[in-house]
Amino acid sequence: MAVSNRVVKAKVPIRVIVSATLISVALVAFIFFAVWQSGRGITDARMRGVIVSKEFEPFEVPEREITLNRRGALTAETREGEYLIAVEVPQSDGTKKTYNVWLNDKQRYEAVQVGESFDVGPYLVPSQ
Repeated sequence: MAVSNRVVKAKVPIRVIVSATLISVALVAFIFFAVWQSGRGITDARMRGVIVSKEFEPFEVPEREITLNRRGALTAETREGEYLIAVEVPQSDGTKKTYNVWLNDKQRYEAVQVGESFDVGPYLVPSQ
Protein backbone atom coordinates (compact mmCIF):
# COMPACT_ATOMS: atom_id res chain seq x y z
CA MET A 1 0.00 0.00 0.00
CA ALA A 2 1.42 3.33 -1.05
CA VAL A 3 1.21 6.40 1.17
CA SER A 4 0.50 9.64 -0.58
CA ASN A 5 2.34 12.83 0.46
CA ARG A 6 -0.29 15.10 -0.94
CA VAL A 7 -1.61 17.95 1.25
CA VAL A 8 -5.28 18.72 0.92
CA LYS A 9 -6.14 22.41 1.27
CA ALA A 10 -9.68 23.65 1.50
CA LYS A 11 -10.22 26.56 -0.79
CA VAL A 12 -11.89 29.51 0.95
CA PRO A 13 -13.30 31.99 -1.50
CA ILE A 14 -11.88 35.50 -1.21
CA ARG A 15 -15.45 36.79 -0.89
CA VAL A 16 -15.87 34.91 2.43
CA ILE A 17 -12.58 36.29 3.81
CA VAL A 18 -13.48 39.88 2.86
CA SER A 19 -17.01 39.53 4.25
CA ALA A 20 -15.77 38.12 7.56
CA THR A 21 -13.19 40.90 7.87
CA LEU A 22 -15.73 43.66 7.15
CA ILE A 23 -18.26 42.21 9.59
CA SER A 24 -15.57 41.97 12.30
CA VAL A 25 -14.46 45.59 11.75
CA ALA A 26 -18.08 46.79 11.82
CA LEU A 27 -18.76 44.86 15.04
CA VAL A 28 -15.67 46.27 16.79
CA ALA A 29 -16.60 49.79 15.65
CA PHE A 30 -20.15 49.36 16.97
CA ILE A 31 -18.91 48.15 20.36
CA PHE A 32 -16.44 51.06 20.59
CA PHE A 33 -19.18 53.57 19.69
CA ALA A 34 -21.64 52.04 22.20
CA VAL A 35 -19.11 52.22 25.04
CA TRP A 36 -18.22 55.81 24.11
CA GLN A 37 -21.90 56.87 24.02
CA SER A 38 -22.75 55.14 27.30
CA GLY A 39 -20.13 57.18 29.17
CA ARG A 40 -21.42 60.39 27.65
CA GLY A 41 -24.80 60.20 29.43
CA ILE A 42 -23.12 59.86 32.80
CA THR A 43 -21.01 62.96 32.15
CA ASP A 44 -24.08 64.97 31.11
CA ALA A 45 -26.01 63.87 34.21
CA ARG A 46 -23.37 65.12 36.63
CA MET A 47 -24.44 68.46 38.02
CA ARG A 48 -22.29 70.53 40.33
CA GLY A 49 -23.55 73.64 42.04
CA VAL A 50 -23.21 75.84 45.11
CA ILE A 51 -25.05 75.25 48.39
CA VAL A 52 -27.34 78.22 48.98
CA SER A 53 -29.10 77.08 52.16
CA LYS A 54 -29.22 74.38 54.82
CA GLU A 55 -32.32 73.41 56.75
CA PHE A 56 -33.07 70.92 59.50
CA GLU A 57 -36.71 69.91 59.92
CA PRO A 58 -37.14 68.03 63.22
CA PHE A 59 -39.76 65.30 63.55
CA GLU A 60 -42.34 65.63 66.33
CA VAL A 61 -41.27 62.20 67.55
CA PRO A 62 -37.88 60.72 66.56
CA GLU A 63 -38.29 57.90 64.05
CA ARG A 64 -36.60 54.52 63.97
CA GLU A 65 -35.36 53.79 60.44
CA ILE A 66 -34.56 50.23 59.41
CA THR A 67 -32.49 49.74 56.25
CA LEU A 68 -31.84 46.59 54.24
CA ASN A 69 -28.58 46.80 52.28
CA ARG A 70 -27.62 44.92 49.10
CA ARG A 71 -26.10 42.03 51.00
CA GLY A 72 -29.27 41.51 53.02
CA ALA A 73 -27.98 42.95 56.29
CA LEU A 74 -30.34 45.05 58.39
CA THR A 75 -29.27 48.28 60.09
CA ALA A 76 -31.41 50.40 62.38
CA GLU A 77 -30.93 54.00 63.49
CA THR A 78 -32.96 56.73 65.12
CA ARG A 79 -33.60 59.82 63.00
CA GLU A 80 -34.29 63.13 64.70
CA GLY A 81 -35.50 64.85 61.53
CA GLU A 82 -34.77 65.61 57.87
CA TYR A 83 -31.51 67.21 56.75
CA LEU A 84 -32.12 69.32 53.65
CA ILE A 85 -29.77 71.47 51.58
CA ALA A 86 -30.60 73.61 48.56
CA VAL A 87 -28.06 73.57 45.74
CA GLU A 88 -28.08 76.13 42.93
CA VAL A 89 -26.85 74.49 39.69
CA PRO A 90 -25.99 76.47 36.53
CA GLN A 91 -27.81 75.12 33.46
CA SER A 92 -26.56 74.91 29.87
CA ASP A 93 -28.73 77.88 28.82
CA GLY A 94 -27.10 80.17 31.42
CA THR A 95 -29.89 80.10 34.00
CA LYS A 96 -29.58 78.65 37.49
CA LYS A 97 -31.87 75.97 38.91
CA THR A 98 -32.22 75.13 42.60
CA TYR A 99 -32.29 71.48 43.67
CA ASN A 100 -33.37 70.22 47.10
CA VAL A 101 -31.12 67.46 48.40
CA TRP A 102 -32.12 65.32 51.38
CA LEU A 103 -29.13 63.97 53.27
CA ASN A 104 -29.37 60.74 55.26
CA ASP A 105 -27.09 61.49 58.17
CA LYS A 106 -26.22 64.34 60.47
CA GLN A 107 -22.46 64.00 59.91
CA ARG A 108 -22.80 64.61 56.16
CA TYR A 109 -25.13 67.55 56.83
CA GLU A 110 -22.69 69.15 59.27
CA ALA A 111 -19.73 68.55 56.93
CA VAL A 112 -21.11 70.81 54.19
CA GLN A 113 -21.39 74.60 54.49
CA VAL A 114 -23.36 77.26 52.63
CA GLY A 115 -21.28 78.58 49.71
CA GLU A 116 -19.39 75.31 49.13
CA SER A 117 -19.49 73.38 45.88
CA PHE A 118 -21.72 70.28 45.95
CA ASP A 119 -22.26 67.53 43.38
CA VAL A 120 -26.02 67.03 43.11
CA GLY A 121 -25.40 63.67 41.44
CA PRO A 122 -28.31 61.24 41.45
CA TYR A 123 -30.61 63.34 43.67
CA LEU A 124 -31.96 65.70 40.99
CA VAL A 125 -35.04 66.88 42.84
CA PRO A 126 -35.96 70.36 41.55
CA SER A 127 -37.47 72.73 44.07
CA GLN A 128 -40.85 74.28 43.36
